[in-house]
Amino acid sequence: MSYRTLIKLIDYKYLLLIPYLFITSISAEELVISKYKYSLDKSNIQFGISEQTLIKNNSYFNFNIISKTAGIFKMKKDDRLEATIFKNEDGIIKPVSYKFSKEKKDKVQLIETFFDLDKDYAYTLSNDIKHEHIGIPYSLDRLSVQIDFQNKMKQGVFEYKYNIIDKGRVRKYSFVLHSSEVIETVFGMTNTIVIQKLIENNKRSTLTWYAVDYDYVPVKIEQYRKKALKFTATLISVDK
Repeated sequence: MSYRTLIKLIDYKYLLLIPYLFITSISAEELVISKYKYSLDKSNIQFGISEQTLIKNNSYFNFNIISKTAGIFKMKKDDRLEATIFKNEDGIIKPVSYKFSKEKKDKVQLIETFFDLDKDYAYTLSNDIKHEHIGIPYSLDRLSVQIDFQNKMKQGVFEYKYNIIDKGRVRKYSFVLHSSEVIETVFGMTNTIVIQKLIENNKRSTLTWYAVDYDYVPVKIEQYRKKALKFTATLISVDK
């Protein structure tokens, strides 16, 4: 590995620490709104743990998801972090920035998007390459859309379409009411609304079970590629 490559890896690893430090170093001005932990399983075998944290800091919100391999899969390191900073202005979610990072052994991928929705503009940095999104319609990112749709469900809206900047690509997400079920969760027997998320011109889809009586927190998530189930995320603890 060259000296220049080594410096680049060190810089990226430092960047990975910034959101983590933001989460763990809570000041008097910051409020932890929610903190959830999920088990990630495939074929009934746990391969990872995912933690979601929503923090309010003055007029800004920070929503983070940290996922790490677990158990015997720790040897195949695949740690991921997604973080969005957004504002909520009179019920309208306005993302400010989004970050995705993936670390596999000595390999790091970093993608960041910065928004200026008042000017219908955003840009994405990926591998030091800048890509501009000019004249875009009102758009959210992969995380802020989750907050917005939960807010809409609290208002009785269970189907909605969004423009999303998804790791630098402008995509269309559709949330569709699939069914309702009563399932066993960390809350006991729980009334849930099941929502299917579809991505236009994409093979991925997701089913999410939202707990009706617990602010529509996701209690179970299944991700599919075509009709094949790729993994299941199950809520295992609520810290806030």
